[in-house]
Amino acid sequence: MTESKEFPEELSDTVKNFHGSLGDLKTKLDLMLSQPRTDLYDKLDPMGKAKMDLVSAYAINSLFWMLLKTMGENPGAADVKKELDRVKEAMMRCKEIQDRAKRGRVDQGAAKRLVSSGLWEPGKSKIRPVAGDGSEVGHGEEQEQPRKKIKQFDV
Repeated sequence: MTESKEFPEELSDTVKNFHGSLGDLKTKLDLMLSQPRTDLYDKLDPMGKAKMDLVSAYAINSLFWMLLKTMGENPGAADVKKELDRVKEAMMRCKEIQDRAKRGRVDQGAAKRLVSSGLWEPGKSKIRPVAGDGSEVGHGEEQEQPRKKIKQFDV
């Protein structure tokens, strides 16, 4: 028999791509497995450790998914899809934690002053901070009178 009769022509490119991807995966796994996992793990911060665990779990579940597919079984029946979704959700939470750490902090005192000055309308009394919330200036001290401006030649 010839090769074209044994194997469908439309699947040959897909199988070649799959074989190439498995080769790439093997080289990357060999690189990762060349060092003990504890040595890699000890060098990482907590976020790096979480990422390493998540990527490992996702890779193992993806490989199991591919194994089931190549054997002609339904991976959905083995709950592999649920596990992959659970790992993806954990990856999203990890990304949210990273984004939260990168976000800038708000100066609450400046924000209060900005809002109160934005709400003030000419002709109305100014909005004063509530006593006891820590935002009042001077805490009961007398306000200084504005100084007289000295012109250049006034001595």
